[in-house]
Amino acid sequence: MSLESPNLPNEMSESSSPTDFPARGWLKIFYAVFLLIIPAFSFWAVAAIKPEWQSGDRDAYVPLLMLPEAAVFFLILIAYSIVCYLLLLLGGDRFVKFFAVRLGVYTGVALALQYTILLGLYLFASPSSFAILLVWFLPLYLPKLYRVEIVKTVLSYIRPWMIAVFLIAYAVIVAFIRDQAFTPLFLAFLGLIASGPFWSFLMATQASLWLLKYHETNLTLMRGLGVTAWVAAYFAAWRYDILKMYELYAQLPPVPPDCYIATAAAQGHANFVGSKTVQLANGKSMRVNHQLQIFKRAEFALLAVAPQVHKPLRKMYDFIGKPLARMIRYPLVADAAYLSLKPFEWTAEFVLRFIIGSISFESIHIYSE
Repeated sequence: MSLESPNLPNEMSESSSPTDFPARGWLKIFYAVFLLIIPAFSFWAVAAIKPEWQSGDRDAYVPLLMLPEAAVFFLILIAYSIVCYLLLLLGGDRFVKFFAVRLGVYTGVALALQYTILLGLYLFASPSSFAILLVWFLPLYLPKLYRVEIVKTVLSYIRPWMIAVFLIAYAVIVAFIRDQAFTPLFLAFLGLIASGPFWSFLMATQASLWLLKYHETNLTLMRGLGVTAWVAAYFAAWRYDILKMYELYAQLPPVPPDCYIATAAAQGHANFVGSKTVQLANGKSMRVNHQLQIFKRAEFALLAVAPQVHKPLRKMYDFIGKPLARMIRYPLVADAAYLSLKPFEWTAEFVLRFIIGSISFESIHIYSE
């Protein structure tokens, strides 16, 4: 297992003693930045996959286990491991003799593996999602790919001025098309966040193997007590995490959330979109039109008839619908959204009437006064 850069400077590629820390030179800086920034962004990004209703699926439970409010004690253990790894990066000769520092690196392997498994349970729900593994295993095959002759030849023609020209051209494109130009960067950022736990696992494993080979001695009583204390804290963290997960799940609404885009479209001019204000069972009020009712009826019908189809479609709509709905802020924009949804509304209504009949169809009251 190797995470070292395939293109180290000459002074960093010189042979070193077998007791040198695996990461050397500028790679230490990369590791330090990665260990500090990526975990913070990863826990922040978990909020984006938080479930919005009690679907009962695995996807509704796993993200809740990773939320910071549920994993608060795991965050303490993770912080301990990060500090220990940073101490080895910044002053290995000085801190490697402390078992408490080495223990933090060892336990970092378990924690990183834990979150790799949890994230994998969420991401790899379908065979198509296994393409993400290409990004996960990037640190393993990229150095080997660099050693291929044709890759070396291509990279030898790349000059700094070429990179500068590319960045300038990209900046010009951003100036003209703005948001769309950031899509590649956004996707790269998402890939980095999604790969964070697994890459941290590789880094912690690399350091742990080095520690076990060159710096570990017999397990003494005090060291055993330290390991026991960490294991006890680990299981306590799991108990709190699971209980908090069920508490957060109980706070979710029992039914799917509103149709984001259709709900936003119903906020247009009332006479045009045909919306009216209705009182919900929870005491709140919202503007509803026939279009929104059609889409909600169609979703409930799909959930009842083909739940295996409803699940991926709902997931995709949640991902796309939220940001689009946030862009519909003004009545005129809502009117345009209402018109753009008309073909989908007609299709959904036709299918519903064909499947369940007009009488049964009209008896399904959604958002009624």
